[in-house]
Amino acid sequence: MAGQADGIRKRKDSLSYDSDDSTKKEKEMNHIVDDLEKEAADEKKEETKWRRMRGAIRDWGESSSCHGIPHMAQASTFCAAIVWSIILAFCAVGFVYFFTDTLSQYLRFDKIVQLNLGLEAENFPSVTFCNINPYKKSKIQMVPALQALMTVYEESSKGTLT
Repeated sequence: MAGQADGIRKRKDSLSYDSDDSTKKEKEMNHIVDDLEKEAADEKKEETKWRRMRGAIRDWGESSSCHGIPHMAQASTFCAAIVWSIILAFCAVGFVYFFTDTLSQYLRFDKIVQLNLGLEAENFPSVTFCNINPYKKSKIQMVPALQALMTVYEESSKGTLT
């Protein structure tokens, strides 16, 4: 019976029923059960209202989605929990301060009654022209048809075209 799963007791090879052996095992089992029941009763007695409440708060804190609270609940040392508590308190105070300041500004319904129009003389800024024309005048003058077109354009811009 080498292929048996763990936890299954092996059957006795003998067919005889040894009552003395079974009573020992029964007494031993009863003793184990009694010990387990006593431990469970002691644990229930030790679990006071404060411990149950503390456990419930810890469970809530560990599963909370509020930033900072899970860190406090999961802190391994008391010092770490205090540090996270201080950080959370500073953030909460900052939030309350900025929220009330913004709300009070909004509820004042401030209006702008003075306008500053800067209509003073300004210096003309320096201007730079960038020639990004892909056509070069020297290359256009090599083609006779384009040279004639350029002559017409220049004379028309001067007003001397006849």
